Amino acid sequence: MQMYFTAGVEVTILFRQWHVTTVGGLIGSVIGIFILAMLYEGLKFFREHLYRRNASTIQYATVAVTGQSNNSGVTEIQKVTRNKMMSVPHLIQTLLHVVQFVISYFLMLMFMTYNMWVCIAIALGAGAGFFLFGWKKATVVDVTEHCH
Repeated sequence: MQMYFTAGVEVTILFRQWHVTTVGGLIGSVIGIFILAMLYEGLKFFREHLYRRNASTIQYATVAVTGQSNNSGVTEIQKVTRNKMMSVPHLIQTLLHVVQFVISYFLMLMFMTYNMWVCIAIALGAGAGFFLFGWKKATVVDVTEHCH
């Protein structure tokens, strides 16, 4: 495998069976890769959207904190969250995390074919996906990033 960028038509992408030898095959592959990169960005936004939506439904318990003095009166009341590991929202986030993880590594391995057309498709797809899905992004630092 070459370790330099090429602009040829013949390229093997991810699997031995995905071996492109024609211009039509390359165009179809590049369109599919573009869509995959775009959907990857959409998946990141969707996970953040689900997290924000589910964060508003977290159950809170009120806890009274007693003072240090001898009068033992209540000095403040704090709210404590009750998150459950075995909840449906956490299970959905876990499954989506696995999907996002796999897609991110597939995109990285596709980029590592060093085929210029595949690399451009990934970069443009990620840019188009961020443009379509990321304009409502609430955070500047994304903790859901993979391979960036």
